Amino acid sequence: MKTTSGTSKAAFYLRKGIYELAHHRPAKALALLRQSVEITPPSCENDLSKALYWLSIALLRLDQRELAVRSLANAQKIRRQSYARKVYVRNINEYGMLKRPTRELDDLYAFVSIQLSSYLLKKPQHRFGSQAEHSAVLKLILETWKQLKDSEEFKSLECGEKLLLFRKLKIDFPIFGSYSTSVRYSERFAMNIARVSMRTCSCGSGLPFEQCCGRVQGLSEI
Repeated sequence: MKTTSGTSKAAFYLRKGIYELAHHRPAKALALLRQSVEITPPSCENDLSKALYWLSIALLRLDQRELAVRSLANAQKIRRQSYARKVYVRNINEYGMLKRPTRELDDLYAFVSIQLSSYLLKKPQHRFGSQAEHSAVLKLILETWKQLKDSEEFKSLECGEKLLLFRKLKIDFPIFGSYSTSVRYSERFAMNIARVSMRTCSCGSGLPFEQCCGRVQGLSEI
């Protein structure tokens, strides 16, 4: 009985959310659609996938693009033969992130997201302490990227190999307050990356692992 009541309430929030979207009120729609997602039972896969899809539309309308991609990623995993899957695949790159105008930008955004995430996950509340710290860390990441992308070995790597390298490469971030302009590394990055194929994700989605459970998360998703 409780499940039926929860399902009915979730359906009500979903209808209201779609109504608010149709009347160009995405902020109101977002709150309603989030409630629908939260109370839809996992066993109701069609309803949950539909709620996640419409949640992604509200997020896109509010220009929260990284969170919209995450919502689409979850929706398409629940229902592989859905419109959410088509929209997701059409809008993502090989890293499972929003597709950029060029492949080099796809690589750059993936590298920066991975390195910034690695740094922020060790910080209290996953945030920078100041704007100066943010600027210093980003500068170090971009300096590392420039050296990496200009190497001949890097240019020959495929997406899966680049992703493995991005995650293995550990920048020796300074303790903030003792930052100097010289770039420091825990070790010089080496191109001894084993050949990696785009393998199918083990979750059963049918997509490559790099575009599904192994996708690169944007900073908004931390």
